[in-house]
Amino acid sequence: MRPSASREGSSHGVYGEPITSTQNALVKRAASLQYHKFRRRHNAFLVEGADLVAAGLVAGQRPQAIFVQAEDTGVPELRELPLGGASLPVAVVTRRVAAHISSLETPPAVMAVFPLLVPPPLAALSSTHTLGLYADRVADPGNLGTLVRAAAAFGATCVLTSPESADLFAPKVVRASMGAVFGVPLYSGWTLSRALEELASARVYGLVAHGGADPGAVPLCRPALVCVGAERVGLSPAVLEMVDQPLTIPLAGAVAGVESLNAGVAGAIALYEFSRRTGGIPTAGR
Repeated sequence: MRPSASREGSSHGVYGEPITSTQNALVKRAASLQYHKFRRRHNAFLVEGADLVAAGLVAGQRPQAIFVQAEDTGVPELRELPLGGASLPVAVVTRRVAAHISSLETPPAVMAVFPLLVPPPLAALSSTHTLGLYADRVADPGNLGTLVRAAAAFGATCVLTSPESADLFAPKVVRASMGAVFGVPLYSGWTLSRALEELASARVYGLVAHGGADPGAVPLCRPALVCVGAERVGLSPAVLEMVDQPLTIPLAGAVAGVESLNAGVAGAIALYEFSRRTGGIPTAGR
């Protein structure tokens, strides 16, 4: 679908006249991407904020549409987007239209629609260096986005989610990932048993609230798949049955009422430990 406003010149500079109607077809399509069924129907997702749009562009992804608020066509964030001289579909919209598209209370100056990211076959990532993250029943989008961000930061090979987890391309997940959805292969709606058919040699580590080994005190090796569950319910019984090594992050704050960590924090700590000890990131002095 072609945007009704292009980058060609007009009274609003190189971006064209602003779209003023929320009934515009391009606007309606973008706004619908707040919802899972329309992301699947249109095979696309919404990215909100100049930094996140820039992350997609840097990763080599071509947006289907870029939306800029009419009042913000001169903001530095827009001028600094790595457009690379490419002819990209940029449309100017009024603030009211931007608010209709955005999932945020205050819409950002820049938003974009990108095609859903298609990862390589999971088996192609299977190697002796594989470090995967499996999110089991992580329904909170903020936690899931944090896990994706941690996975990218600590060199994970892939992120997989169970069928009960939040949508990896939901707006809040994308925002919480800070653009890391563009930096690591993502696999939605996988059972652990299916994942292990593709990553057959991976050792399965599972984060549990109690009774597991301290990840800093046991051998950690790749290929590995680190399983993280939701804070309240933890890993499902089906996943626990496939765990080779349960891990429990020791806490010093139980006396202060801190009895557990949320999925995002726990997963980030575990991935850091794996990466530090198995060659994913340099240690001090190396």
